[in-house]
Amino acid sequence: MALDSTLDGLREAIAGLELRRSRWSLAGRVSAGVCVPLHPGPRGIEVLMIKRPGTMRQHAREVAFPGGRPEPGDLDLLDTALRETWEELGLKREDLEPLGALSPVPTATSTFLLHPFVVVVRAGAEAVPHAGEVDVLIRMPVEDFFAGRVGYRAVAFGDWNSPIFDFDAGSMYGASAHILEELLTLYAGVSGRRLPDPVLTDQIPWQ
Repeated sequence: MALDSTLDGLREAIAGLELRRSRWSLAGRVSAGVCVPLHPGPRGIEVLMIKRPGTMRQHAREVAFPGGRPEPGDLDLLDTALRETWEELGLKREDLEPLGALSPVPTATSTFLLHPFVVVVRAGAEAVPHAGEVDVLIRMPVEDFFAGRVGYRAVAFGDWNSPIFDFDAGSMYGASAHILEELLTLYAGVSGRRLPDPVLTDQIPWQ
């Protein structure tokens, strides 16, 4: 499938998404805006993720997406997500094309409610991570998830699973992994691909 038609299909799929997550209580949460950057490149569409440094007060050393809590000058949560992506990855707002919002997800180890926005990074724009905000920049081709080249596990909680994705730099779990899994599910519907089933595990990484 051509790159442009894939991104157009993703835009339509996101627009038609019925936001879910009703299994969790969202009361008393602090909203945060996060970007899910997609970077078209020689290896196809890549997902950009970060590993946070160990010096952070919350979510230290976790694999996540760029983002954070709103500041007074932000227009909305998308504006927050774009600002944080500039601060953490050095990607300017004009280099990011929003495709739409995914389902909000609460974090398990803090009081944040993550509001994710999928954005496309302009061809030619390159991330320059801020050392104080980012320990490792992870660039993973979407194709690698469907080809089984990325470790994909899950912890079973009754009738639903909590996904875990394993990268060389560390594992993504919790709210960020739910966001990534929803994106991959939408991509599967657009591309006709099938995501491999996760390997069930009883190892809960956030405990």
